[in-house]
Amino acid sequence: MASGVKIDAACKQAYDDLHNKHLHSYLIFRISDDDTTIIVEKKGDKGAPYSEFVEDLRKAVGSGKECRYAAVDVEVSVQRQGTDGSSTFTKVVFIQYCPDEAPVRRRMLYASSVGALKATLGLQSLMQVQASDLSDIDEKSIKHELMSHQRL
Repeated sequence: MASGVKIDAACKQAYDDLHNKHLHSYLIFRISDDDTTIIVEKKGDKGAPYSEFVEDLRKAVGSGKECRYAAVDVEVSVQRQGTDGSSTFTKVVFIQYCPDEAPVRRRMLYASSVGALKATLGLQSLMQVQASDLSDIDEKSIKHELMSHQRL
């Protein structure tokens, strides 16, 4: 923990509920007001559309002065070669969102704390996105990126 920020136990539980049980569509994490702990800020309802996640993230960062982490369950439909119809799969994507407008100190705190969160949640195998603008997490681009990593 390079930054000294700890991970609240509820983060691991919420992530397990998202990743293994699919009880949520997304999670938004933030560093507490006293800069000591990463906590769950928002749990997206099961089946919530990706657009709701982006809107909640936009609200969470306000005027772009704050950073956030997020894990979002993305559903992708693919047409496999030689088959009729398509199949659907879901993958959890980890997002580190730090707008350029956020103060340098906040961006550095989030950057130095992300390793502890990834280690606690076991995110090594997930697709990870570093975003500085909401356009960086556009649904179509995320799905395209996920599909390019799948063997069809």
